[in-house]
Amino acid sequence: MNNKDTKQTAALDTFKELYQAADLYHSHELEKMERNMRQYLGSPEIDGSSEPAATVRNITFEIVESEISANIPIPRVEAFSYSEKHDKCSKAIERLCLAIRNKLPFEAMNDKDERYTYIMGGSVWYVEWDSNISEGGNVRVHSLSPEVFIPQPGVTEISDMEYCFLRFTTTKAELMRRYNVKREDLSLADCEYEYDTDASLTDTVRMIVTFYRGDNGEIGKFVFSGDLVLEDSPSYYMRKGEICPICGAPGAQCNCGKGTVFGNIRTEKVCEGNESFMLSYYTPRDFPIVIRKNTLDPTALFGSSDCERIRPQQQAINKVESRILAKLLRAGITPVMPEDASVSITNAVFDRVIKLRPGETADSYGKIDTTPDVMQDIAEADRLYDQAKRIIGISDALQGTDTTNAESGFARQLKISQASSRLESKKRLKNLCYSELYRLIFLHYLAFADEDRPLRYRDASGRLHRSSFRRHDFIERNADGSYFYCDDYVFSVDLSAEGEYQRETIWQRNLADLEAGTLGDKSCAATLLRYWQAQARAHYPYAGENVEYFKEIIKNQEKESE
Repeated sequence: MNNKDTKQTAALDTFKELYQAADLYHSHELEKMERNMRQYLGSPEIDGSSEPAATVRNITFEIVESEISANIPIPRVEAFSYSEKHDKCSKAIERLCLAIRNKLPFEAMNDKDERYTYIMGGSVWYVEWDSNISEGGNVRVHSLSPEVFIPQPGVTEISDMEYCFLRFTTTKAELMRRYNVKREDLSLADCEYEYDTDASLTDTVRMIVTFYRGDNGEIGKFVFSGDLVLEDSPSYYMRKGEICPICGAPGAQCNCGKGTVFGNIRTEKVCEGNESFMLSYYTPRDFPIVIRKNTLDPTALFGSSDCERIRPQQQAINKVESRILAKLLRAGITPVMPEDASVSITNAVFDRVIKLRPGETADSYGKIDTTPDVMQDIAEADRLYDQAKRIIGISDALQGTDTTNAESGFARQLKISQASSRLESKKRLKNLCYSELYRLIFLHYLAFADEDRPLRYRDASGRLHRSSFRRHDFIERNADGSYFYCDDYVFSVDLSAEGEYQRETIWQRNLADLEAGTLGDKSCAATLLRYWQAQARAHYPYAGENVEYFKEIIKNQEKESE
């Protein structure tokens, strides 16, 4: 066994031990997450009882689904210290993050993220650089269930952790393809299911991705499955390639003539105009993970689950609804007839026919109605449902069930917005999560995007412009003459952007501004152009054609005036 194998074996033993301890410590939280998911899916289980509910009125599903928002926050970036260069770089970051937001399937990821957050108390975002996506590489963003994240025990903030784990299910073929694992070594991998005692009998395995902080503060990555080491990168963000063993420079930039070895490339040569210099590659010092919390809880990594908050009401409603069902199933109408009455079976709609004797009337027959009164039970179920909605902050306006009054679409949207103000804290935590997510995306591009990334944007007049993201634009010079990459930018989300509201609402507001005259004389072509440019930015159907139409009208008017 060589020295490298010895170090990997020692690292494997260390991280396996840490993972098992963290998994055991976190098992209670995982049990609660699984229970909350079962509740959301309509589980009939009753706490403290082996007998399940006879029926389930799934108010949990209804309330959680009422909270789901399709809004994907718009990035907003500002430099910590203002200068024209910093302002230009801020705009480049915004356009880059917006392009990534529009390109990646954020709609699908947001849908999962919303449900993870409300059901389990939080969600996990994972950002990685994949050099195989396109020429020069690109970021991959993953929205993950909090069940796959195993934190360092006792630490409640990702920024304070020394290590953490992501637990994935993958296939043997993926291990062979991505990590160059030999087929004969797959028997060392960890089976996905506990009843799989032989890894050769199943195609799925459990893979553990470890992120940790080294002694120098650099982020390391160690990936393993069972006794199989898949990746060992003590400097995860560092460039890898051929370097000179003497000076550490990339092989193509070294004149030592001593050959090259595979290792970490720490410096690069940059040519800007007539000047060339060496500086260190940018290396992030944060875990590539963002935690979104449902609510703030200083004692827990994730926030409290909405399912857990309303579990008493859900359990009580299940009991009441089961009692209602039992009463109705026992209910019925019992016929009363003379002892010698004649009853025959027919093939008519009614199964039986009572034949009256000569001279006998129907007054000789009667019935006993044993249908119970369930109105009090129904009232109690509705009372519990209202309790659950008030706990979470869900109103009839937010659910769209207050249809008693006739009102305009704009007035209704305003009412819904006011009704959702109680959920403002959750919105702010979502915005905070996306701010950190956009920051991580920027840091990955600053570290790995060697080629210029073409971008485009529209100005206030709706005109399309070309732009680009160049990581070398972020190079600055210290007072001592050394160069460095500046990452001193403040990330937030644009609350005034279209993503904060429904597009239909923006369209209505633009129309209201036009009719109110705030855009100018609405009979003027310039005013109408301004209106349609605003609608185009809000993606109103065919607004672009109207913009070009009024541009042509204004152009013709200017020619006639000449």
